[in-house]
Amino acid sequence: MKKLLFGIIVSGVAIYFLQKNFDLTEFQRLEGKINWWIFPLLILSNLWAFVPFSIRWFHLLEKKITFTQSFSTAIIGVGLNMVLPARGGDLVRLLMNKRDSDLPLTHLLSRIFLEKVMDLGAVVVIGATALFYMGLGQSKNLSLLLISSLVIVGMLVGLVLVKYFLPVLRTLLLKTFSIVGKKALYETKLDHHLIEFSEFLQGDKLVKPLAYSLPTWVLGYAVSYYLAGMLIGMPIRFPEALLFMFLGGMGVAIPSAPSGIGVFHAAIISGFIILGRDPGEGLVYATVVHLTQFLITTVLALFAYAYWRWAHQKKEISI
Repeated sequence: MKKLLFGIIVSGVAIYFLQKNFDLTEFQRLEGKINWWIFPLLILSNLWAFVPFSIRWFHLLEKKITFTQSFSTAIIGVGLNMVLPARGGDLVRLLMNKRDSDLPLTHLLSRIFLEKVMDLGAVVVIGATALFYMGLGQSKNLSLLLISSLVIVGMLVGLVLVKYFLPVLRTLLLKTFSIVGKKALYETKLDHHLIEFSEFLQGDKLVKPLAYSLPTWVLGYAVSYYLAGMLIGMPIRFPEALLFMFLGGMGVAIPSAPSGIGVFHAAIISGFIILGRDPGEGLVYATVVHLTQFLITTVLALFAYAYWRWAHQKKEISI
């Protein structure tokens, strides 16, 4: 409840400044410019984005679920993230995959942590590449990458510690939890999780999931950002779509109300300012991207959930 309240406050502040600084008549620029024939392509691009996403998750779970289960629950999870606070859709996805595979929840949690590390790394690499490709790598813009890069470095350091220095890390954590009076919590809830996580990091188990991280964003989500501009007669170049995708991804990482309303719009507007474009256009574009993604992913999630329920009922009947 506290996280939800904090997220609502963050979004409320963002929305307040947006409505204070932008004239809602900006949306009149959409009149007569919507290319409805793009919308089916936008649906397909959103659906296609789940393909590499699901293949990566399929390999992260070491093929303990089918690709169909990975695909359907991925759509459900992302769709629910649009309406549930604190990335609640990811938790629902884990619970559904637990039912699909009987894998322990700790096993699934360690994999989704890896997934988020890969996503953050891919988005930052794409954002940095887009900035420098368009000649926007000045010091004032590099601050966009600094915080996210530090987060990635912290995550990578944690992964290295778990993989190569597990005994030392276990001893250090045990002492730390003992000092704060939570020794039993560490021994019963966390220690076995660290061991399992370390085992997964050995060998080449990460190679295939890593290989699908960039395609998930470049060939999936970025195409949707590109098509959204075409939908409203506001053409953008593909490198610009990559930049907006990076900014949007970092924006929704900020704790906010469901689906990142407010902070997402502010992040995209900052991209228009960096590019020297009209920030009013940025508000319109961000709203269209946000609205279309919300509508498309939630509708797809309803169909995916219906299929998932049908598949389980069919399996139970056959048993």
